[in-house]
Amino acid sequence: MNLFGALFLVALLAGSSSVSTIPSSTDNPTQASIRVALLGFTRSKAPNDSRGLEVALADSLTRDSRVALVDQSIVQSALAGFGYDGSINMTGEEARKLASAIGCDFFITGKSEEFTRSERANESHEQSYAGVMIVDGRNGALTEFDFIFDKSATREASRQSLLKALGSRVTGYVDRMIQIRAQALMPRSRDSASALSPVELIEDIPADESPRSSGFKPPEFLNRVKPEYTTEAETADITATVEAMVVFRSNGQIGGIEITRWAGFGLDKSSERAILQLKFKPATRDGAPISVRAMIRHNFRRVTDSANKPQQTNSNQPDNQ
Repeated sequence: MNLFGALFLVALLAGSSSVSTIPSSTDNPTQASIRVALLGFTRSKAPNDSRGLEVALADSLTRDSRVALVDQSIVQSALAGFGYDGSINMTGEEARKLASAIGCDFFITGKSEEFTRSERANESHEQSYAGVMIVDGRNGALTEFDFIFDKSATREASRQSLLKALGSRVTGYVDRMIQIRAQALMPRSRDSASALSPVELIEDIPADESPRSSGFKPPEFLNRVKPEYTTEAETADITATVEAMVVFRSNGQIGGIEITRWAGFGLDKSSERAILQLKFKPATRDGAPISVRAMIRHNFRRVTDSANKPQQTNSNQPDNQ
């Protein structure tokens, strides 16, 4: 394998009864009501009004007739039983199981902070932000991320501005959840043209010393692409891992990309952009090029050295299952 061949590749072999009184949108496809759970926002430091953001968001969601907000006592009980540690960097499977334990269609989480910042001598101002993450409980996907930021002269002014901005966006959040749920309930039509198209055969990378490893050669990577550590992630001091299942086609092109561990704050899109820039020689079996599916993992963290800001570390050995 080329020196760069091991830089990125990790293989893939690849309703809770407690809320039964809340009608589910799946009971009647024409019914718009959705069950939403509010997990709350993580913080590095507790602000003076540590629950203000959650209270404002819950109030706005309650006023929307399309939403059935799961009671917080039910949410907290489910989180404790699930052993939830407050992570906002989950795999789709973890998020799906968490939503199932709560009994919700969607859950909302994220990160929020208030802090004092000085950009020049003898000057300071207050900043606040909220990274809002909306997760589809059906498949555990991060379906929507919104970053709200404010800079004001006083902390109270910054807080109130943030609360006002959040309140103005809740209707849009609900619109998006309703749209996603409607699409999930819509029957899929079989396209005649696609039905006649040949099915692409995609292999999973075999374990070392397994019978399928005989005659197999993994993709050989020709370049190294560092994903961008975004402004939103830097503001929120995010440390996270993004994992994506990627199809490396026999023609040397990148195929489908599925984010299987999401992070928000623009990092998922950053990973996708980096993956699309990869150049590689296709995997082969007995000398013939083949398409394979494998995992790309990007680790992100904030660093002070600007030359090393986009952080990426990858396993140099396939993670065979």
